[in-house]
Amino acid sequence: MDPVGREASRRGAEASGPSAVLAYSAPRSGFGDEWMTFLPIGLGFLQAMARTRGYPCRLANLSGKGRKEVVEYLRRQAPAVVGISMFTFNRKRSADLLAWAREACPGAVLLAGGPHPTHLAREVFEDCPQLDAIVKGEGEVPLVEILARLADGRDWRTAPGLVLRDGETPSPPPLEDLDIMGAPVEHFQADFLDDPGQLSYLSTSRGCPATCNFCNTPEFWGSAVRFRSPAAVLREMRLLRERHGLTYFSFRDDTFTANKLRILELMRLIQASGMHPLWNCQSRVNLVDEDRLVAMKRAGCEFMQFGVEHGSERVLKLLDKGTNMRQARKALELVRRVGMNMGIYLITGIPGEAWEDVETTAAFIREVRPHDVQISPLALYPGTRLFDRYRAEGRISRDFFRGTGDAEVFARVDAHTEKALRHLERAASAIKPKAIYTPEDFRAQKAWLGFCAVTNLLCGEAAEEAGNLREAEAEYDELVAQEPGNPWGFLKRALLRRRTGRDAEARADLAEVLALAPGNPEAEDLARAWGTRRGRAWKAAQGPKAAMKGAQAYLEREGS
Repeated sequence: MDPVGREASRRGAEASGPSAVLAYSAPRSGFGDEWMTFLPIGLGFLQAMARTRGYPCRLANLSGKGRKEVVEYLRRQAPAVVGISMFTFNRKRSADLLAWAREACPGAVLLAGGPHPTHLAREVFEDCPQLDAIVKGEGEVPLVEILARLADGRDWRTAPGLVLRDGETPSPPPLEDLDIMGAPVEHFQADFLDDPGQLSYLSTSRGCPATCNFCNTPEFWGSAVRFRSPAAVLREMRLLRERHGLTYFSFRDDTFTANKLRILELMRLIQASGMHPLWNCQSRVNLVDEDRLVAMKRAGCEFMQFGVEHGSERVLKLLDKGTNMRQARKALELVRRVGMNMGIYLITGIPGEAWEDVETTAAFIREVRPHDVQISPLALYPGTRLFDRYRAEGRISRDFFRGTGDAEVFARVDAHTEKALRHLERAASAIKPKAIYTPEDFRAQKAWLGFCAVTNLLCGEAAEEAGNLREAEAEYDELVAQEPGNPWGFLKRALLRRRTGRDAEARADLAEVLALAPGNPEAEDLARAWGTRRGRAWKAAQGPKAAMKGAQAYLEREGS
């Protein structure tokens, strides 16, 4: 049952009525970082929900924009509602946007949503005097209900899911059928955004079955995982391919593999679609197995990230991680056997962590040989049990996130943590040459799985890196012969042929890519300016591994 009512959806595809602008800005320190300036995925779903119910809604990426430009833009739009996506890291910049929004639109309803205001409502109200209300947690129903009340001349303050300055309204039940939101690509209208790569970051579920004490996902989305249907996910991927030529996707679900039957069905649909995408995802080490990983690789998964967090059993218990090192070793060993690139998240600076634990983690890195390691100091985010414990113990001031302080997050920075970071980063750097799959590894993968496009691509890349260009081209030749509808074989072969001075053959391969995926950003860039080391063209030249770079920086790990 649609909690906002079926009547609203009968307004028709042409939006009318009170309008909304939903905006985001990176913090000032992130203005030059393309990943930090990407819009949060959740804004696309909010827009889709509003537009499918008949309300005009635009997204705005205001990163790097000054007061004058923001005020002029909002005056032109004249929205009835302005919503700001606020995280802990961009809270100060969000406060600026709210002040400028009030200057531009004196009569508009100003909202803040996201993890930070959901968990620190009082502090946000005190720092943002222009703010009218905070949307708690999941925002689709509150946004549509506010717009519906404005359309009918009713009091918008009675909409569900709001924190007001003088109270709050009951939260609506979580959306059980996530498909009713629609797909962001179907309704995407955004200002100050010209990179279609924004749309390649997908979310297919909400919630996480874990209860890690450093993560606020369960508090924000709930611990019961809710899913979009496999058919809806495939449809979104197909639309992105047809409208924007996108062939690489990043699934940013907290635990993409949480439901085995759903994952196997989605993999079956992707394989049967003939789209031949490449993609990456993240999961927990206790929620993968051979069936899932083999199906995922056959459907185009070339990179997986795992939140391992630490190499010490004792420290994992301190984090309430709910996994153990036996599970971690088993999962990562299986990923290497199946033959996908893998990355791990690690945390150090954890209360109770001893240097022996750091050494154990460094040894774990050397043992499992991940292709990518992301190491961070422990950050305490509002809405986590660790944050609540620190506050109760007086170790975090109630005013830490208030005012104009410089800290974007509360992270442990001391001699132990800095030493541990350096030690683990050295271990990760030293292991990189040993992480690369060897020719023997690839032969074993082929013997087990038979032909698989991801194997050919990774084998070709490894051969190129080793200077074995003939072997690399043979891998791409086989991929083109086996899957003539797969643009990745043509793209990689075009780049290799260009590298070896065979320009005519390279151009022919590039033409095949554009015929198979019209509008593909990488191929379009290459066609316009071959060989330039700028923008998407250079990312394409680096292959699918580079498409993943920065994905973990795109979404703050306190929830999307």
